[in-house]
Amino acid sequence: MFAARYGDGDPYASCFAYSRMRLDRLLDAVLQPTDRGLRLLDVGCGTGHQLAEWRERGYAVSGVDGSGEMLEHARRNNPGAALLEASVEQLPFSDASFDADTCIEVLRYLPDPTACIREMARVLEPGGVCLATAAPVLALNAYAIVNWLAAALPIPGVTHLKQFFTTSGRLQRQFADAGFSEVSVHGVYIGPMIWLERLFPRLLPRALAAWERHDERLTDRPLLRDLSNMYLVRAVRAG
Repeated sequence: MFAARYGDGDPYASCFAYSRMRLDRLLDAVLQPTDRGLRLLDVGCGTGHQLAEWRERGYAVSGVDGSGEMLEHARRNNPGAALLEASVEQLPFSDASFDADTCIEVLRYLPDPTACIREMARVLEPGGVCLATAAPVLALNAYAIVNWLAAALPIPGVTHLKQFFTTSGRLQRQFADAGFSEVSVHGVYIGPMIWLERLFPRLLPRALAAWERHDERLTDRPLLRDLSNMYLVRAVRAG
């Protein structure tokens, strides 16, 4: 079950766990603990695992997801929070309702993320921050090619769910056009470790631990960012 993937305490046990550790560090650097009850919306909140962490940091959290099953988990993880089943392209909230919003591993499933990005801008207060991930088309793990093949051919052991890939330049234009300012795109982690996980899984934890210091140094460099395996967009709602 998807919810169980968040339960592994070893960040080097899988590429998923490693990528979440790397992403969480970047998110935590922006979403610092608050005693002001800042309002945060998670767009595509899934199991609510991340929302629960932000609630512990002092945020007044809300979430939307298109899956009723995911929301059942989210409600157990976040009792009393406003968690609604809704489209990420039509958020059921008024203009300027939140101080921050997040959209983690959602844009990669949208053929055109424009409507979602505009909605995230609409529900933010001027000066509010948006944090969203997206999938780089040039990632060194070659997942864009693998996903295209998997969508067209029955490849055993590969997820047959169509995903959509982008570039840092395109993301910057889309967020700016939606009403965001100070748009920056960052690489989260880099390298073809997913192939090591598939071919030699026992070697993965030690390899990831050894690779991390190089990953930290390389992944967000301007010439390497577009080769990373995940983007993180940080954008501020224009006043």
